[in-house]
This record gives sequence, structure tokens and C-alpha cells, in this order.
Amino acid sequence: MTTPTQARTRPVWPELPAHVRAALEGRLGGAVTAWTSHDGGYSPGLASTLWTPHGPVFVKAVAVEHELAATLYRQEAHRAALLPDGVPTPRLRWLHEVPASDADDAWVAVAFDAVPGRSPRSPWVPDELDAVMTLAGRVTEHEIAPGVLPEMADELPQGLARRLADERPDGLATYDPWLTENLDRLAEIETDAGAAVAGSSLAHGDLRGDNVVLTGAGGTLRAVAVDWPYAVRGAAFCDVVGMLPSIRLEGGPAPWEALGRHPLPVGTDEDAVRAYLVALTGYFVHASLQPPPRGIPHVRAFQRAQAAVCIDWLRRPRLSV
Repeated sequence: MTTPTQARTRPVWPELPAHVRAALEGRLGGAVTAWTSHDGGYSPGLASTLWTPHGPVFVKAVAVEHELAATLYRQEAHRAALLPDGVPTPRLRWLHEVPASDADDAWVAVAFDAVPGRSPRSPWVPDELDAVMTLAGRVTEHEIAPGVLPEMADELPQGLARRLADERPDGLATYDPWLTENLDRLAEIETDAGAAVAGSSLAHGDLRGDNVVLTGAGGTLRAVAVDWPYAVRGAAFCDVVGMLPSIRLEGGPAPWEALGRHPLPVGTDEDAVRAYLVALTGYFVHASLQPPPRGIPHVRAFQRAQAAVCIDWLRRPRLSV
């Protein structure tokens, strides 16, 4: 399997409005002398390493007309600032609101330490997948006190399997017939999803290959997690389960095969995993049938492809080998 074609729409440094570049250079403390765009992911904003005489900084920036992306950038800065010491992630530097000019809209920018490294290869190779699965485990080792971050149960899309079962939108006919035949049963399972994801572990909430940077090589290969707008407090299995469909799409093993090599935390309840997986499936299917958001035309195909993997996974009597 391969990831659906992704038509990139990110702006690069020279394409930013002049007042935005000036504001960011002021915040960086010097003129940008070089830049490298990081084109992965599903945001319409700038995502670049910017070099000034003071060194490299990773910066994301987006016009506020892209309301969802701007909200997520602000949310990421807020939640990244709350992460415990020791979490494998670049340090947050600042959030900056750039006012509108006479000719251009306002922008939102967030900056982090630049991490030298690269994205995992596609198709996945075993040592890189091992590093990312290890990363997921390292993230969940951090306990989060109540009230520091939102609870995953409060942010998990729920009820979409029931909505699909009740509304039966036309697009369902393009999916595996098993889904339509089993929607009522899946909707019942989904009612347990909120309780299933309850826990005290840190969860990234959107862990995928494009939200990971690999550093080192060979025996020193390690991974760090980036892009934290969905950081939450929840069950320790959620990040691994949530990222396995995308890993499959990028040439990695099937989810149940990956779990054979990297088991879920000891004591994980398979019924809880299934309820969470049903909620994810309902989200991916429902989202894939919506019009694409502005500036991210490729995201619906990616959601559909992940839904297909989830459906194949749910059809198995056991979710792991």
C-alpha cells in the first residue's frame, strides 16, 4: 500500500507577505539567510527551518483566513508549553501573532528548536519503524495530572458510527459492504469509546510518520515527536493504535503484524482497543465523505485510505496476533 497522492500547497519563505517576513525576522533576531521547506503533513501553512546568523529555528506560519490551521497553531503552542520535561520533542520557543497589513491578512506563527534529522522513509523499513514505536512508548511513560491537558475522551470524535448507521450517506456504497452491514453493531461498540481511552498517560494524539523526526543512524537511531496540537491525557495504547493505519498506507506492516513485533502495553484491554478503533473508523469514514477543507485537498483521500485499513482491522476476530 502507498499513501494517496498528496498535492502540496504549503507556501515557502519567499512567498510570505513582506510584513510577515519582517515580523518573523524581528522575532528571530536577524535576517533569514537560508530556508528549507518541510512539505509533509496536512496544513496549508509554512513549515520551514529558517537560518539566521543566530542559527536555525523551525517555524510554522499561516494566514488567519485558514481558521482551522491558525487555531491549531495556537493550540499547539499552548499544549506544547505544558508538556513534561523529558518528552522527546523539540523545545517550544514562541508563539507570535502578526497583525494584518493594509494589503495582507494577519498571520499566526509558532517556533521550535530545529532538530537535525529526516522523516521516516516510505515504504517503512524495520529499524525506523522500531524507533517510532519506541518513541510512542516513551511518550506514554509520562504521567499527566488531571486538568493539565484535556482528556482524550473529551476530544475523541464519538457518535459518528451511529450517525453513519442512521443516515446511510450515499458515499458508504463505495466502501467495503461489510461496513454497511455491521454499522449498527459498530455503533453499539462505539458507545464505550470514551471510557476506553480514559487514562493518565500523555498521548500525542496525532502520531504519524510526518509528525516524527529521525535523528542519528544505526544503533543510535532515535525518533522525536513534533506537531502537538492534539496532546491529551489518556490511555497508553492510543498513540500506537492511532498511527498504525497510516503506517500500513506508507508500506509498513498490517496493524496486527506490527503489534506482533511491538505489543501494546501490558494489561491493555482488547475490547477498549476495539471501541477506540471503531471511533477512529467512524471519524475517518465520515470525514472522507465531506468536501475537502480549503488548502488541504489531499486530506480526504488520506482519511479514506486510513478508513479502509481500519475496516480490514476491525474484521479480524482479534486485533493483534
